Amino acid sequence: MTAGYFRANQEVVQAINSLEFDDRLVRLGTGELDPRLFPQAAFRQTMRDVADAITSLGYVEPLGIPVLRQALADYARKRGLAVSPSSILITSGALQGLQLISAGLLRGGSTVYVEDPTYVKSLQVFQSAHLRLCGLPMDDQGLSLEALEKHLRQSSDRGNSVLYTIPTNHNPTGRTMSYRRRIQLLDLCSRYDLPIIEDGAYEELTFDGTPPPSLKSLDPGGRVLYLGSISKSLAPGLRIGWMIAPEPVAQRLGDVKMQIDYGASSLSQQVLARFLTSGRYAQYLDGLRCELQRRCQAACQVLSEVFAGLADWQVPQGGFYIWLTLRDRLPMEMLFHKAAEAGILINPGDIYSSRHTQSLRLSYAYTTPEEFRRAVSRLAAVVRSSLAVSAKNSYTGLVASG
Repeated sequence: MTAGYFRANQEVVQAINSLEFDDRLVRLGTGELDPRLFPQAAFRQTMRDVADAITSLGYVEPLGIPVLRQALADYARKRGLAVSPSSILITSGALQGLQLISAGLLRGGSTVYVEDPTYVKSLQVFQSAHLRLCGLPMDDQGLSLEALEKHLRQSSDRGNSVLYTIPTNHNPTGRTMSYRRRIQLLDLCSRYDLPIIEDGAYEELTFDGTPPPSLKSLDPGGRVLYLGSISKSLAPGLRIGWMIAPEPVAQRLGDVKMQIDYGASSLSQQVLARFLTSGRYAQYLDGLRCELQRRCQAACQVLSEVFAGLADWQVPQGGFYIWLTLRDRLPMEMLFHKAAEAGILINPGDIYSSRHTQSLRLSYAYTTPEEFRRAVSRLAAVVRSSLAVSAKNSYTGLVASG
C-alpha cells in the first residue's frame, strides 16, 4: 500500500532506522546522546517532585502548559532573547515544528531554501508537504550568502518562499555560522522579505557555553521562527520541543497542532518544567558540554592518526558531529553496507544532500573515546580496502577497453 502524502524514506535511511536497534553494531553516526550520559539521579528526583505535585493528567491548552512556557521564556532571556510565554508553542519535538509550519503557513509549491547538506528529516518533511527545495552551498562559516542572493535575485517566487537554517553546531557538518555572517544574513533576508526558520536543536551544546547569539535574538522584525528541542541535550523520549514566534503565528500553529494530536504529553511537559526551574538542567548541561568536548578532541586526534591522507574534516565548536569527506571517490552506499558487515553503523552524507557528497556524518556523542577509536580504526580499514578494490576494478576496466 503506497497511498498518502508522506514519501517513503530512502532505503539507506530505512536501513539505518532499523539497524540502530541492533546491539551488534557500533553506532558511529547516530543523532543521539550516549545513554550512559543521562542524568539518572537528577531525573529521578525530578520525577519524584512531579509525582508529588500531580493532581491530574488531563488535556492542556493549545500552546502548552503555562509553567513550561514561562520556564522556557526565562531560559531564553538568559540567552538575550526577550520573549513572552504567549509567543511560545510547545511541540512534540522540534521536527513537529517543521511539520506545523509546512502545514499551517506555507502553500504547496513554496520554495524552501536549505543548506546543502542539511538535517535529513527536514528534507522529508518539506518534500512530503509538496514544497520545492533549493539547496545552497556552505563554507567553513556557514551558509553561502552569495548563493542565496543569486537565487533570490533570479526567483519569481518572492513572497512564497522561506529559508531553513541550522546556524549553530550544524547538522550534519558541525559548522557554526560566524556572527558577522548572521548579521549579513538577516540584512539580506530583510531586503528580499524572506522569512527564516532557525533550528537551534544543538545551540546549547556549544563547548564553551557561549554560542553566538541566535538569529532570533538579533531579529527585531519578527522574521525568524525559532525551533528548540530537548531531544539532543537531554532525552528524545520526552518528545518535547518548542517554537518561538510572533503571537499570531503561535496561535495559528497551536490551532493546527490541536487538530493533529491535541497537545504534547502533559506529563513530559511537567517533568521538563520542573527540571528547568530546579536548576538541575543548567547544572547537567555544564557537565555534558565538558564531556562532549573531551570526546570531540579525542575523536579528532584519532581521525588525524587513522584517516590522515584519506579524508578532510573541520573541528566543530560543539554539537555531536564531524563531517568527514573522503579525498578519493567511493560510492557511499557501498561503503555503508561494507561498514555494516564490519559491525559499524555509519550515516553516509548522501542522505543529507541532493548530490553525491563523498562524506560521512560521524558522531562522537554516542560512544566513549575508546569505543570511537576502535570503530574508526575498523572503518578506516574498510575504506582502504574498498578504495583498493575500486582502483583495481578501474585498472582492469582500462586494460580490457584498451
